[in-house]
Amino acid sequence: MPSLLIKLIKSMKKNSVVEMTTTKVEEKLHKNFKSDFLDQYTAFKDGDTVKFTVSLFGIEHTSYFYKLPVTQKIAYVQRLKATAGAFFKVGNYKKAAKVYQKINGYYNFGDSTNNHAKEEGEQFEKDNAELQGLKIVCFTNLVVCKFKVKEFTSVIGITEQILEMEKNHQKGLYFRAKAQVEVADFSDAIETFTTLCTLVPENKDFRKELDRARKLRINEQ
Repeated sequence: MPSLLIKLIKSMKKNSVVEMTTTKVEEKLHKNFKSDFLDQYTAFKDGDTVKFTVSLFGIEHTSYFYKLPVTQKIAYVQRLKATAGAFFKVGNYKKAAKVYQKINGYYNFGDSTNNHAKEEGEQFEKDNAELQGLKIVCFTNLVVCKFKVKEFTSVIGITEQILEMEKNHQKGLYFRAKAQVEVADFSDAIETFTTLCTLVPENKDFRKELDRARKLRINEQ
């Protein structure tokens, strides 16, 4: 569903009717995936004047994430992760990043570890381990998205969190070092690439990146 409609529906009250008109088809309607009831990509082209009349007949209230049992938390995170992955595959890195940031918020603010449902037992421990295991995956995917949109300072900040979880995380180290080069922090980039080369001495690409960072530092002096 187009994000414009999603925002509109979220602002509505039950039994209300709202009309909305836009001419910004590419910006407002072509940023999300088509749904079963509307394929906005074939229905509208940029420059069209599009008018929606929306009636809200009912509202389904869902539980807050922190209140969900762990299996439902896993399903919800996986569903959001799949959505982010779909955006990434079509090159919409900003949308993908936004979805991953939503997921990461559940981890950063303690919602994922809040056992509101008072679950216990061996199966709960197993499921909870799976849920927590998704954390580093989603954080890493967010790093890739942020690097794609050239938000290098964000990459450095997020990879710091990743390395707190797993200090030798190769993908986290790699994108951290690449971002450090992009912001001309060559000394830190050299240190990070050196760590990578120590961890994976046979990787020639890491060695090339290290040599490049060293040359850039020399050129800067």
